[in-house]
Amino acid sequence: MRKLVLGAMVLLCLAPITLQAGWGWGNKNKEEKKAQQTESKREAPQVRPILTEKTPEEKQAAVDSRHEAQVAENKAFQKSMRDKQTAELKAKLLQNTKLTEAQRNEILAAREKQYEKNTAFGDQRRSENNAFFQNFANDPAMTEEQKREAIRTHFQSQKSADQAFRQQQKAENKAEREKILSEVSSSANTAAS
Repeated sequence: MRKLVLGAMVLLCLAPITLQAGWGWGNKNKEEKKAQQTESKREAPQVRPILTEKTPEEKQAAVDSRHEAQVAENKAFQKSMRDKQTAELKAKLLQNTKLTEAQRNEILAAREKQYEKNTAFGDQRRSENNAFFQNFANDPAMTEEQKREAIRTHFQSQKSADQAFRQQQKAENKAEREKILSEVSSSANTAAS
């Protein structure tokens, strides 16, 4: 059971990286994200042998502290990736001569707003998952198979909400793009007249 909980905690630690790939920036910097995930996975087995000589309370405390460290590490990685991608976006927007300064700022503000929404959604999802695992992790009445099925069902129940959230993000992005494009074309038509 401890392996199952530890594996689920590692999954929760890696979730922000995978979710950001789907929510915020697409496949940009894919290699860096993959390297960070690989490093996280490589560190997890090193913790397991240390836990064998400890009491259950010490094991749980070690798992919790490792989880907190992993979340902090992931957030720092996400921030560095976001800073890098924002700088790339600013450079790309500066090269676009059709956009006004107000439109550039509007695009950057929309991206920032979306990032904040994504961060809040991810934090909410992480807290829901932590509460879920805390509720049943120490339940002696459940077998390993029942716990696996409960985990599978829990994540399956979140899938539709995650998809709806991503679809909403896509719709907002499309609306923002269309708004900017219409502003650019109308200002081009005005200038041509």
